[in-house]
Amino acid sequence: MAKVPIHFIGFVANVDDSITRLRLHDGFMIQEKRKPYNEVSPFFDRIKFQYGLTGALPLAFDAWTGYSYITKPSITEFEGVPGVRAIPQAFALMSGLADSPRNQLRLLRLFKEGNPIMRYAFLYYEKDQGVEITNVAEERPIADNTQFALADAEIPEAQVFIDEHRLPFTDSFIQLAFESFDLSYEIPEPGLAFLSLMIAMEALFSPKDNYSEITHRISRNTAVLLGKDQEDGAKVFEDMKDLYKKRSKIVHQGKRAAVTRQDVLKLRQYVRETIKEAIKSGMSKDALLDTLNSCGFGRRPWRAEQ
Repeated sequence: MAKVPIHFIGFVANVDDSITRLRLHDGFMIQEKRKPYNEVSPFFDRIKFQYGLTGALPLAFDAWTGYSYITKPSITEFEGVPGVRAIPQAFALMSGLADSPRNQLRLLRLFKEGNPIMRYAFLYYEKDQGVEITNVAEERPIADNTQFALADAEIPEAQVFIDEHRLPFTDSFIQLAFESFDLSYEIPEPGLAFLSLMIAMEALFSPKDNYSEITHRISRNTAVLLGKDQEDGAKVFEDMKDLYKKRSKIVHQGKRAAVTRQDVLKLRQYVRETIKEAIKSGMSKDALLDTLNSCGFGRRPWRAEQ
């Protein structure tokens, strides 16, 4: 039986066209949403028939041409029978294959605020009548629709960021912090998203000594790590103390309404920058905490500008 080349296509939501100026790894390519129809019109026609809102297996999309898309042609070959939609080996392939572009999008969340996601992904092969889909993966629910957009000056920086980092991170405390940070995009309720971000901070900064005053320790360590100077460090310190008070209201009093969307965004930015600085330091968690404890606001010994 002849072997059939299998292709990959994934549709990216919550982005503008600036993301298409990035080079993805592992043979994946990202294309502008304005261009795809002529290139993959047989594919679009087929998925509208099978997966459109009036199709046999409807997915919750509005206009496919509104998405940027990621492709990887001829990822493998399977023996297939024309007209048979499901190729069993493709199920195992899809589960691992989509991780590479998905993880690169997750890293971009860490680079800058925004929620780029691969909304749908398909494996398919070509046939005389158009294309035949073997597998579909859908990311849902979408809790955060914040658009990810890069300014011209940010594009080379974002490229360096995804070139230099891979998931999972080697240090377990950074990986746990990142997963908690990442989870905040997937939780629709602000109070619970806020708690997920506080778990990230605690994974980074909680001392071994459980009797230490954790609000002070986490607030101070964040201020030392992120404060540009003594004045900025003092501001970060006060911000973190206020945010931690809200965390306590949720955990101890169940007052989730105390947390606003702006609180989530502020804390997420602190977590984002803290993770990046912890990575940049190259230190173990114990060494990082010891170093921060010995420094004052605005004193970051591994920073190039110092």
